[in-house]
Amino acid sequence: MTDRTAPVPGSAAGEWRANWGLALSSFLGMSVIAVPAVTLGIYMEPLENAFGWTRAEISLGMTVFALITTPLAPFAGALADRFGSRRLVLPGLVLNGLAFAAFSLMTGWFALYIACWVAYSFSQLLIRTTVWNRALSASFHVSRGLALAVVMLGLSFTQTAAPVLTQKLIAAFDWRTAFAAIGIGWPGIAFLAALFLFRERRYASKAADGAGADEKPAEFGLTFSEAIRSVPVWRIILAMTLYSLVMSGLSMHLFPFLTDSGVARSSAAGIIALIGVSALAGQIVTGFLADRTSSALLPFGCFVLQSLALIVLLQATGSQGGLTLGVVLAGLSSSACVTIGTYLITRYAGVRHFGKVYGIASSGMGLGSGIGPILAGHIRDANGSYGLFLMIGLALSLIATLLVTRLGPYPVFLPPADTPEET
Repeated sequence: MTDRTAPVPGSAAGEWRANWGLALSSFLGMSVIAVPAVTLGIYMEPLENAFGWTRAEISLGMTVFALITTPLAPFAGALADRFGSRRLVLPGLVLNGLAFAAFSLMTGWFALYIACWVAYSFSQLLIRTTVWNRALSASFHVSRGLALAVVMLGLSFTQTAAPVLTQKLIAAFDWRTAFAAIGIGWPGIAFLAALFLFRERRYASKAADGAGADEKPAEFGLTFSEAIRSVPVWRIILAMTLYSLVMSGLSMHLFPFLTDSGVARSSAAGIIALIGVSALAGQIVTGFLADRTSSALLPFGCFVLQSLALIVLLQATGSQGGLTLGVVLAGLSSSACVTIGTYLITRYAGVRHFGKVYGIASSGMGLGSGIGPILAGHIRDANGSYGLFLMIGLALSLIATLLVTRLGPYPVFLPPADTPEET
């Protein structure tokens, strides 16, 4: 009898040879997701000057985003499980680019600003992290941690390139041109890559009566009902939610936080770009280690970095060197937490219903992303500084660190027994 508890046959090199196009197109698709979060802070001053809106009002867009994507993200994951990721990401990238470019048409009517965010939020449901990671998790087994890390580098790339590009476009032209150019160009490149390279790996299995191949992806892991009753899964989801609340508020307001601290706009954009540079290292190291250890120290170390970043930022007001160190630590934590959180879900819940389970995690992160920016903006408008937000964030990040510590050994699931075929 075949031992179906044995590891999936194959090697890391073989997985990469078969799925390099999937990884590359997912990297570019993932980079599109982070554009608003890392650039809205740069648009704040131009929008304040153009329309007289407060920072809290501008940040309200991310709250609208969260109110839409939080309840609907699990349904997007379910659609990916049912129809495959490719059928979602191709139209999603087109709609997302058009929705972002539409911000260039704002007139100062605040309702139109909110309407743009509504359109953008619905478009991003089709290209959420859940959709990309689902295809990746079903295609990589031996090298899953590294594959997830490489694809998550798309977020780091955006953190590095988007702030500098946005600031240069605004300085050379204006904020309307920046919205239009980035909205059309960035998702457009990702769309072309997905069109030609995004191919999911699925496992064909013969029915007992000799029927044709089953079109569903490899299914191994917890059932959905088992997953939603799993304490480790919920601890991971809650930790990722708290991380997202803190990180979204910090990243959205990092540019004005730095300028409030006396850093020039051009220098602030360069410092923010260091988030992406440090995130590159954090993601690769985290993914590499995740494939080679199940130690509780790894998730602990990833999440505690966020606490260290906040401590440094609290102590470094007025010191550009200290602020730069805090930003670098924040970049390391931003990549490490997302990478290890995603990896832990694949290990504790499996990929059988990854789209639905990660959809719930994505909803939690969306909720955090909606609360964090407006909370930071409200605190800044009320107190004239971001100090209180940093202290609240420190407490929440410490709780998140405790949640991912000592989750227990990885469960063993039944892997697919049949040969993968490309669809």
